[in-house]
Amino acid sequence: MACFCFGSRGKNSNINIDNTMASLDIQAILKNVRLFHSLNTRELTELQNGLVQDSFAAGKTLMRAGEIGREFYIIISGKCEVITPNGDKVAELVESDYCGEQGLLRQTVRNATVRAVLPTVTLKCDKATFDRVLKDTVRFAKREAVLGNYVEPTTESQPQGDTRKTQRQRMWLMEKIADNLMFSTLDEEKRLGAVDQMYLQEVPHGKDLIVQGDTDARTFYVVESGEFEVYVDSELVAQIPRGGCFGELALMYDRARAATCRAKEDSVVWCVDRNAFRAAITRMTKQQFQANIEFLRGVAILQPLLTRELALVDEAMMPCQYDGGDIIIKQGDDPDKFYIVKRGIATWSKKNPDGSVERGDIPAGGFFGELALLNDQPRAATVAAKTALTCLELTRRHFQELLGPLEDIMKRRADEMYNKKSKKSQPRRRKADVCALTDLKTIGILGKGAFGIVSLVVDPSTNKSYALKAIKKYQIVELGQQSHILNEKKVMELLHNEFLVNLQQTYKDKYKVYFLLDVCLGGELFTILRKRRYFDEPASKFYAACVVEAFAYMHGQSIVYRDLKPENLVLDERGYLKVTDFGFAKVVEDRTFTLCGTPDYLAPEIVTGQGHGKGVDWWTLGILIYEMLASFPPFFDDEPIETYKKIIKCRIKFPRYFSQEAKELIRGLLRSKPVKRLGVLKGGADRIRQHTWFSDFSWEALVEGKARPPIIPKVRGPDDIRNFEQIDEEDDKDCKEVDPKDDFDHDF
Repeated sequence: MACFCFGSRGKNSNINIDNTMASLDIQAILKNVRLFHSLNTRELTELQNGLVQDSFAAGKTLMRAGEIGREFYIIISGKCEVITPNGDKVAELVESDYCGEQGLLRQTVRNATVRAVLPTVTLKCDKATFDRVLKDTVRFAKREAVLGNYVEPTTESQPQGDTRKTQRQRMWLMEKIADNLMFSTLDEEKRLGAVDQMYLQEVPHGKDLIVQGDTDARTFYVVESGEFEVYVDSELVAQIPRGGCFGELALMYDRARAATCRAKEDSVVWCVDRNAFRAAITRMTKQQFQANIEFLRGVAILQPLLTRELALVDEAMMPCQYDGGDIIIKQGDDPDKFYIVKRGIATWSKKNPDGSVERGDIPAGGFFGELALLNDQPRAATVAAKTALTCLELTRRHFQELLGPLEDIMKRRADEMYNKKSKKSQPRRRKADVCALTDLKTIGILGKGAFGIVSLVVDPSTNKSYALKAIKKYQIVELGQQSHILNEKKVMELLHNEFLVNLQQTYKDKYKVYFLLDVCLGGELFTILRKRRYFDEPASKFYAACVVEAFAYMHGQSIVYRDLKPENLVLDERGYLKVTDFGFAKVVEDRTFTLCGTPDYLAPEIVTGQGHGKGVDWWTLGILIYEMLASFPPFFDDEPIETYKKIIKCRIKFPRYFSQEAKELIRGLLRSKPVKRLGVLKGGADRIRQHTWFSDFSWEALVEGKARPPIIPKVRGPDDIRNFEQIDEEDDKDCKEVDPKDDFDHDF
């Protein structure tokens, strides 16, 4: 494994070689190093105090291939070259680049030499300093999942004020929100729909429109007139003039406001609330989806496709613009694309063998070039844009990557129906051979969740251990999460697989409901990764393969998981990995709209709220592989909104020690469009299993339980909890009974 990487360039990096440590803005330099992004000011200061300035003359070596890595270098000025053991120069490092990261994460053998080309000044950090600074820092805290509190369109979803506005106001608002995270990915129709939900609110001089720390944050604002001052911890940090936007994170989920926004003068703002915003986007997306599916059903050669296949075609078609007079296809050309006219008029002309010419128009809603999906026959006519034209286009290659050759699909009978019953397992609750709730012997606490605790329990009649998840009824009812918990139970009843933590039984008593689950005494992958900082590629490959098997099984049951992360992965006593916590799992036939997951792992389509399906799970697999190899996720940022901006842009920077095969697999999973991701393309999980990164991996051995895990936990017996952090038992004094009118636990 390579032991060097480089960071992004700093904006102000013209530092003279004669500068001393005292004259450098060290903290600004450190903030440019991705490895240190999660450190706060105190931790950065402590790290700074442990840095040593080191200079290298041209030709001198910073690190040599074959040595044990013990230092990390940040280039302050000068230039270095990276040389592989066989003498190849593979990269140059300049100001604000860094190298030797693995010397901090673990003392590893350098697999490249870094040599100064020009006189070079560096900041050097040793492993002891790095370990001291990062010990027990927030960087390693468990990440909480988020759930956007959104209800289906009802009277509650209606705007809270007067939404009337002139056409000029609508266009002005469209201009101001165009580049905002929550609106930039919406098409014009959806953006207008969101604008139509906005209402005016007057804010007198001195009033705080947003208060830092407020947890009831549901509204996004555009300043119509006036100006606002932004305060963080009572310090003025910015001003927002007319046309400025703020509060977009509130359109996603509840999160404490990061700053106070105070009216500098009498002001007016346009407001849109989360429920109205998401209701409008969801409604329009569903309507658009249904209309598109019905249209595609009218294309003769697409009639054999199932609804789920038509949905993929719909999602895969890309918009393209043409000016009046542009030639789109020429008669006699080789076929390549299928076109649907979304806006404008196209005109076609066909020259017959006798010299005559046929002509006609293709209006909006029409299509042409469909035979390109079927065969290689030359184009039968020329098509041009009669007016400004917008087409939706799909290449034959992409169609085949998604669904396979159309001629194979057409061999099926046109009225073939998808047999759902054959695709879903029947409920698999394990009631047999488990004692009563009161007979279970509690050994200790395995973990705490938002609604209760998970305990290690033993059935005294069989001496078999389980994990018992206890959930307080009153807390669930108070938070309105009854359907959420019941959905988790119903989903788990559909699942039983070696790579999942399976449900064995459910119980209830006066105050709580309980899930009795498989126990995995090897501990949480999160804890192991935190201690080791990162995994090598063989270990990451094994754990990723376990997740692939879990997802392939779940997707076969039409279930989407939606919350993959190291915190939700556990090892059994053999060292095999299993997926746990199915709170966000859901049966999804085509797409769903709930915003849920963990910020670092959210897929672009969840962030934008335009509907998602199984593709989100393959995205999260790409994030997991990256995090296991690098010790941090690819789109990490201190501020969630910045993380989401990076997710939408989907520009991935890899540490140099990633193998080319690992990079290719991660890129194949982290595609912004779900229909281009591995796992979604035809072949599904097999496309991942067959990837070159897994070329030396035995899937058969894994499934048969014969593969050797990279880490074999020490487990003495069914009551050994040494691999879990010790947690005090929960006090049940605050437990309350649920109102009998609430039927939350009737199904337990």
